[in-house]
Amino acid sequence: MNNYLFMLFTEHPRRYRVIENTIRNKRTQATLFWALNYQILNWLGSADHMTRNEFDAWMHHQQEQGLLMVQDDCAWLTKSGVHHKQRILKNYYQPRFDQWTWLVNTKKYSERFLLAIQAISELSFYNRNYVPLGISITEMSVVRNWLTRPGLISTVHKELLSIGEYLSSTDNQLAVLFAHTLLGHEMSGWTDTQAANELEVTSEEVMIMRRDIWLGIASYLAGHPQSNLGQLMNSLLNSTPISNSAWRTVREFQRGVPIPKIAHVRHLKISTVREHLLEAAIIIPQSIDWQRLLTANKIKAVQSHHRGPVSEWQFTRSTNQPADDFFYFRLVQIWELHHQHE
Repeated sequence: MNNYLFMLFTEHPRRYRVIENTIRNKRTQATLFWALNYQILNWLGSADHMTRNEFDAWMHHQQEQGLLMVQDDCAWLTKSGVHHKQRILKNYYQPRFDQWTWLVNTKKYSERFLLAIQAISELSFYNRNYVPLGISITEMSVVRNWLTRPGLISTVHKELLSIGEYLSSTDNQLAVLFAHTLLGHEMSGWTDTQAANELEVTSEEVMIMRRDIWLGIASYLAGHPQSNLGQLMNSLLNSTPISNSAWRTVREFQRGVPIPKIAHVRHLKISTVREHLLEAAIIIPQSIDWQRLLTANKIKAVQSHHRGPVSEWQFTRSTNQPADDFFYFRLVQIWELHHQHE
């Protein structure tokens, strides 16, 4: 996704490790806060296979091309870089379902889905002598058990048509690529090179489009849990955009349990509970009882010591400060950013 990385930079300096950690899904509180500030949370985990060396090599190459400037821990686009980004925005496929980036691991999801469709297709031709898609034994067992459902061939065919219509309503090219991604009887699906040639796009765009297809299908089947494909696939969905442990903290806080008690009952450090609440405040702010967590007095107390853009606020710790001062400082920053981005 080399060219798509330009989407995460602007002409203003940004912390490049935040961008790297965002696409690699390294979810520290600091990374999530700055990703919120840069409005790049939708790219979270978009290149989780990329190594630091690969990211650094990409940055070095863009510097050599005169597209990127790097100083200390920040990087920004040159005038040529800005023009290059504008060309990408105009000419490249832009993600349509990236708001669902948290919903599913697209690799695992696609493997189960494709094996199921391959098996259904071969069964419809009464063919049992075929080489199945190579995935884990556990996943094969899930698909095998699902195949015992009655009437699958006709109903799954209708469900596939509905999925195609759903994708087509967003972008017809997604529906075309989806149809030529499926495996089946005497049908192997397009390679990335074939897809790029047939759709007249780049290989990078094909990669982003494939990811978008699986995010789109996951969101569609999440809304159709009683469908046969929904019954097969929805066990792979994440229930929330944050970790299960963080979500449990949020639910207990929602029930009125104080932070110290949550930490005591769950055998967590108070700092860990606060990290959970900060993560939720950044990613799913609607889950937070802001009036209870952040009183008007606390907001005024933080704002009285800081002026200017939220990203430029500096927290200074002193020996006589309460231990939770940084927690409320960061919460006010998050609260301000959400209001700015409304």
